[in-house]
Amino acid sequence: MRISSQYQFQTLPGSLLLLLLSSSLNVVTAVPPTVNIEIPVPAKDALLRSLDRNLVSWSIQNRDLPMFARSKLLENLFKALSTNIAIGQSVRLGGGESDKTTYGSDITITAEKYRSGYYGAQAQGNVTLGPNYFASFKEKYAPDTRYIWCLNLINTTNDFEAAISTAAGVLEYLGDELDLFEIGNEADFYGSKGFRDPGWDASMMLPEWNYIADEVQKISPNKTIRFMAGGFANPAYIVTRDFDILGIIAAGYQSSRIPWYSMHLYPQSGCTGAVTIAPLLEHNTLSDILSNYIPQVAAAESVGAQFAIGETNTVSCVGRPGISDTFAAALWLVDYVLFAATIGIRRVYFHATTTGSYSPVIPINYSLDSKNYSTGVLPLSYGAYFISEVLSFNDTLLVTQIEGGNGTDYSSYSIWDETNKLRKIVFINLQSYNSSTGGTNPATPDTEVYSSSEPRPSTRVTVATPWEPGQELSLIRLQGPGSNSKSQVNVSSFTISEKDGSVTDNLVDTIIKVKDNGDVEFDLLASEAVLVQHYSDVISNKHPTKTGSKAANSTVNGIVMRTRGASASASSALVLGLDMKIMVSTVLISALLAFV
Repeated sequence: MRISSQYQFQTLPGSLLLLLLSSSLNVVTAVPPTVNIEIPVPAKDALLRSLDRNLVSWSIQNRDLPMFARSKLLENLFKALSTNIAIGQSVRLGGGESDKTTYGSDITITAEKYRSGYYGAQAQGNVTLGPNYFASFKEKYAPDTRYIWCLNLINTTNDFEAAISTAAGVLEYLGDELDLFEIGNEADFYGSKGFRDPGWDASMMLPEWNYIADEVQKISPNKTIRFMAGGFANPAYIVTRDFDILGIIAAGYQSSRIPWYSMHLYPQSGCTGAVTIAPLLEHNTLSDILSNYIPQVAAAESVGAQFAIGETNTVSCVGRPGISDTFAAALWLVDYVLFAATIGIRRVYFHATTTGSYSPVIPINYSLDSKNYSTGVLPLSYGAYFISEVLSFNDTLLVTQIEGGNGTDYSSYSIWDETNKLRKIVFINLQSYNSSTGGTNPATPDTEVYSSSEPRPSTRVTVATPWEPGQELSLIRLQGPGSNSKSQVNVSSFTISEKDGSVTDNLVDTIIKVKDNGDVEFDLLASEAVLVQHYSDVISNKHPTKTGSKAANSTVNGIVMRTRGASASASSALVLGLDMKIMVSTVLISALLAFV
């Protein structure tokens, strides 16, 4: 079975609209192929995994967080995501610079200098922190943002003074905003990089790790600070010297102060060798890679802990333009985190830098290879936002794959509550469809722009559900011109500003109803994801909206569209499903309809 896709498109009355749109849109009129899937109620003993509200989390170098605070892009993205999931974002402050970081209470570098990227007159890459470092970003992000701080394990001088003094500063200035400490970043590479003896292994690391943890707990105000152990670079299928979760637990890394374990994962390396966009659109490749982590999850759970992918993204070494900054990356994120959740991976921390093409936003103007780039929003943000809509619910949600709904270029997931009631359905069509529309983004370098030669494929999906006939459902789409597009991406019209991340267009729910036999039917485009849920659940939860906007309804050819808003009346934005050569704004369409 193959799921390809197409927007639900109803022919609109009036020749003016069709005339104005026909030059830029390929309207697919052929009846699309069909896919039929059944979602049975799970057996009482079925293994459904609960969804952590911080399923999508973030990893940022400690040096970079102040620079992200130079604009409101990350702050407002966090606010949008947190509004949906009803808790703050989880941010790991870690990466290669963690093991080059020192702290001094007498350091007088100003907050402004930290935001400019200045970290003292030291060797390149070293990071010197002082009290003003924390002032440079405190209260710059959404309320209730929580942090994980990675401490310096490489520097052994004066009995690990760098790590312990930094921990003291973090505890003083982050206080209750701190969730966990990590100790060392990718310590499995220490031996090969010359930071420790070549025979360095997990058992040799244990006394150093324990010493730092003990000292940090002594200076913790309540003596109960906790840790995330692991943080290894090699993926689960390339383990060296017991540097995985099974290995470190066997070596003695297990106690009540370690509630989390993590490993890192980059499916492709941008440091050396060729990389391609293709793996982002291959569900089987993704599931094969992630399935290697099932033993790691089991090991963590065997000692009462949880497992996370502590650092990840599309391509290592700050990503790759034309891959990491495309709509394919947004679709990949959705499939990645949902499949990860089905096998017990609780959180996935996506790494970001201020200018990396794998980042959700680019917060600063910058120059690269004599070319200038501006602040902006990359498609990965919309993948994260789509997942926040999946997670938006008042109670615990559980996830499983839909049997028969997964293959090389498609995947699907059913979301249940704790009473075994189906709450949501997610379908992801990973079939590649390329477009020249949205082929550039002012925040990242240009790459080759190319288009598929055929019209965008579409599939009619029919899902047999246990839902009651006649129930109103919301259907929203993660959509873009093509899998290779770098801009003009949205979630059913929801977009955020390229300048400050504020909401620029509200989300529009397409309303469909459960058929008399319990079936739910919709069309799905190639390179697109769909979320279907009870509309009553949508309106019972808070969602981010444009300041001062008004909610509204409209109906076109029998299709009901409900625009979310901060208040309840006025004109609606109309979302149309179109096979896009360009993304036509809802405002333009509404204006055109006024003349029809």
